[in-house]
Amino acid sequence: MIRSFSFRYGDNKGKQEWYRVEDDERNVCVRIDKREVEEDTFFAEVEKDFLQELEEMVKQAGILKWNGFHDIDACLCSGDSWVLHIFYTDGHEVHAMGHSAYPEGFEEGIKEIEAIFDRFLN
Repeated sequence: MIRSFSFRYGDNKGKQEWYRVEDDERNVCVRIDKREVEEDTFFAEVEKDFLQELEEMVKQAGILKWNGFHDIDACLCSGDSWVLHIFYTDGHEVHAMGHSAYPEGFEEGIKEIEAIFDRFLN
């Protein structure tokens, strides 16, 4: 089961998104910070069922396949950058990051991440 999830994405046009979930065994907290034209922020405790839904989405969207992707060009000063961390209760973790580089299925995966979290903003 997912214990914590963090996905942060930004582009050189000013778009910034950060989706986080933390399960501290008492509460499951969701935090969303988004900035594009306006800033949207959400923080609340949610039902534990959300962790199961998130875990299923991560599997179905192929996000687990991103694990180990690391493509950072330190000499590139512009472009998109992103980082993903998922920690599981069994100690397993998924970590991936990129700067103007993406694993297979990234575009579809980011849409799924946005969809599962953005419903809290509506």
